[in-house]
Amino acid sequence: MIRIILNGGPFMMVLFIFFAAIIFIAVKNIKEPYHTNGIILIGIFTAFIGIFATWLGVNNALNAIPDISKIAPHILLNGVNTALITTFTGGVILLISTATWYYFIKKHNLLVV
Repeated sequence: MIRIILNGGPFMMVLFIFFAAIIFIAVKNIKEPYHTNGIILIGIFTAFIGIFATWLGVNNALNAIPDISKIAPHILLNGVNTALITTFTGGVILLISTATWYYFIKKHNLLVV
């Protein structure tokens, strides 16, 4: 599991820093409201960063196709697989942040309709 996370590239560290920020805001929200909407905003940024990192990885893999005679196909597919890790991680963090945001909105009665 750790190997898969480390294979995600440099954008994985950014995703984990954003996840730590979500946890920090959630802990501050336990007693009283503290930037509750920041939780969902950071979650959206993680999804965008995951998609952007995947686009970069797949773009680099597709640029290597002209030299495919020098590269084994399984190496190319492993590169695409590694690129998809960031999207999956960004999506999971978005789901966690959405659930956390909804919980604190309901807990502190911040939803105004």
